[in-house]
Amino acid sequence: MIISMHIGAHATYGAQLMRGLLKNKTVLAEQGVAIPAPTHYRDLLPKVMKKVTSSRATPDTQEMLLDQMLDMDDCNRMILSYEDVICMNPRIFEKTEFYSKVNFKLPWLRNVFADYPMEFFIGMRNPATFIPETFGNCGPNISYSEFLNGMDVEAIRWSELLGRIRQACPDVGITCFAFEDTPITWAQIMREMAGVGPMVPLSGGLDILATIMKREGMKRLRTYLHTHQPQNEMQRRKILQAFLDKYVDEAALEEEIDLPGWDADLVDRLTEAYEEDLLRIEAMEDVHFIAP
Repeated sequence: MIISMHIGAHATYGAQLMRGLLKNKTVLAEQGVAIPAPTHYRDLLPKVMKKVTSSRATPDTQEMLLDQMLDMDDCNRMILSYEDVICMNPRIFEKTEFYSKVNFKLPWLRNVFADYPMEFFIGMRNPATFIPETFGNCGPNISYSEFLNGMDVEAIRWSELLGRIRQACPDVGITCFAFEDTPITWAQIMREMAGVGPMVPLSGGLDILATIMKREGMKRLRTYLHTHQPQNEMQRRKILQAFLDKYVDEAALEEEIDLPGWDADLVDRLTEAYEEDLLRIEAMEDVHFIAP
């Protein structure tokens, strides 16, 4: 059994990804894919992780955990999602490092399922919007300076984080995607996490697109897809992009940023560095990037 786990990052549609997959729970079960309810493991998993910090979980421990998580007798893949598995929002920049807990938390996680192959799925986001969004989710008791903990926002590189994930868990496959691409890539992300091909009918592939497209455009798009079935994923994406270009809801794309010391020049620099970083990630040989 393969374990596909969405490990974050925060503010990259983690909850929506799980909801989308759960919509298809029955269809995926027919393909041997299990999707345990998050309530079955989000309290239990951290407790088990703390017990296997320096050694692999015993077969009995693994079996006990799986018995509590799974409601299928036989499956070839299990999908999990827990964006706080590395850390909570306020600790993203702990020790003045971007997700510093990756270095030891993910090996603990790997120890929990030591006898099973694993795949990590991680969403990435432009720091220019990632930082305001994640700081906004920290609550009123954390100041902006406490949140950053001395971190230079212009030094944030997802490629560096992916390199540390690879070093921490060298035998785990890594698939990543950009938050900004999800209106177009969402269906592919769902399929790759579930390990199913294009012939398996999945619903919810347009969920993210619907949040930034005018209602009229979505109605026309659904009709078009019904009467003009795409022959492959690339053709499908071209259709989605064409409709998005014509019917995009500009108001839905607007994001107001109000953080100390931030201005338009900083946002531009962060965005440019992020786009360069995505090109670097796309060229990484040991990481699979779902490109638009």
